[in-house]
Amino acid sequence: MFRERIETGFAGKRFSKRGYFAIAFIFSLVFLLLTTSFAAARSPVRITILHVNDTHGHILPSIEKAVDPDRPVSGAAWMAHMISRERQKNPRGTLLLSGGDMFQGTALSNVFRGAPVVEIMNALNFDAMVIGNHEFDWGKNVLDHLRTSARLPFLSANIVDGKGDYLPGVKPYILLARKGIKAAVIGITTPETAFMTKPDNVSGLTFLDPMAVLPRIIKDARAKGAKLIIVLSHSGLDADRKMAQDVSGIHVIVGGHSHTAVNDPVLLNRTIIVQAGCYGFYLGVLNITFDAEHSRITAFTKKNELKKIYSGKDDPFDPDIAQLVEAYHRQIRERFAAVAGETEVDLTRNSRGESNVGNLICDAMREAAGSDIAFQNSGGIRADIPRGKISLEQVYSLLPFDNVLLRMDLTGKQVLRILEQNAAMEYGILQVSGLKVKYDLTKPVGRRVMTAEVHGVPLKLERVYSVVTNDFLAAGGDKFSLFKKGKNVHYGDAARDAFVDYLKKHSPVRPEIEGRIVVSQ
Repeated sequence: MFRERIETGFAGKRFSKRGYFAIAFIFSLVFLLLTTSFAAARSPVRITILHVNDTHGHILPSIEKAVDPDRPVSGAAWMAHMISRERQKNPRGTLLLSGGDMFQGTALSNVFRGAPVVEIMNALNFDAMVIGNHEFDWGKNVLDHLRTSARLPFLSANIVDGKGDYLPGVKPYILLARKGIKAAVIGITTPETAFMTKPDNVSGLTFLDPMAVLPRIIKDARAKGAKLIIVLSHSGLDADRKMAQDVSGIHVIVGGHSHTAVNDPVLLNRTIIVQAGCYGFYLGVLNITFDAEHSRITAFTKKNELKKIYSGKDDPFDPDIAQLVEAYHRQIRERFAAVAGETEVDLTRNSRGESNVGNLICDAMREAAGSDIAFQNSGGIRADIPRGKISLEQVYSLLPFDNVLLRMDLTGKQVLRILEQNAAMEYGILQVSGLKVKYDLTKPVGRRVMTAEVHGVPLKLERVYSVVTNDFLAAGGDKFSLFKKGKNVHYGDAARDAFVDYLKKHSPVRPEIEGRIVVSQ
């Protein structure tokens, strides 16, 4: 009877002893595969996080003296080759993430409203991108078009509308599986976005405090099986440090916004913080060994996490991406190669003090408006220009935002209050023309402006001065709400056009540091 039961199979069919052993072998094999797979998922595994941030439309190579004075860097085709090479080292365990601010910043991207960058990101199979503050610069409709054109999720857990809902189609986080590890990638956008783009671009939106949002999101992600917690943060390195200290349970913060090249990852409160500079100069390559059973990182890249993207003629590149970029560049090359002027000195930025390029821009603004004073936010000056001919394409990189000049009347008292606020340098110092101002940052708030002169004459509090600035500051950008109190407001030329007209009239230019802004501390 026992023998008979052994030889009786499914549905009452009879099997030979050989058939029984075959079935037993198959079940054993399936069990072995399942237990092996389960054990593999619980064993420490290597995960690679590739990341870029703040590309700002830089998909063509360029010489950047701060990165390498002799060899060109950046360029989407060269970045694509490096991404492919790094993926091949860990094909089943690699994530590719963007820390935001990908589109606005160059003629090639601006003219096509970010389309070339979206196509490149699609071709490279990015896994996710956090929304940066500059993603709003062309308005919510363009942002939504970019999102729907992208084959990757746009993330932000702390942007909500008046009803408390997320932006259409934008997710707070996503879950991705690599080598049996489920990872949550959470998006965080700097709350300062509300002050860093034109108010109309973010009307009706609230940018919540990340510290209030993250614990709930992390808890929700863990409830859905997430083991590895990654925050994709467009907040800046200082904010990321605070996030790591104040919010528990984050394994990795992939950062952006402050344009910081974090060559050696920062470790705070068991959280690894990385950021890949800006403009596509670097690819971040963070390798971690993750123990899913204990939900912890046991090893990670501690030195030289950033890889420079060299783009010389002998450096390898992706021909398909190169062809994509060329197809767009061909359409604008002739127009933007036109020479706008010439400089006899390098034009360089300084967001913490007077800069020669800031002086040049403000002089152009003041001449175009016929005003007493000009103010330009340092954050609106986006590139340095080397000595020599200045092309229209370089002008677009220098002044990528579609700002318009506004002339208004302000009293000397209002100008002084703007200068006092400026001493805080919360978003960088305001560049000026027609003014000379001395700051002493050791003095109490409200008394840091030591002297202020307009064309060599001390600023008179009751006098009315004509002031020109851009429409971003005029609308209260960078928290300079005092500009909104200006009287007799007149709109003028586009800021770029005023700059080009000035170059054509005065080239070759040779702006110098003249003591317009003196800061002691």
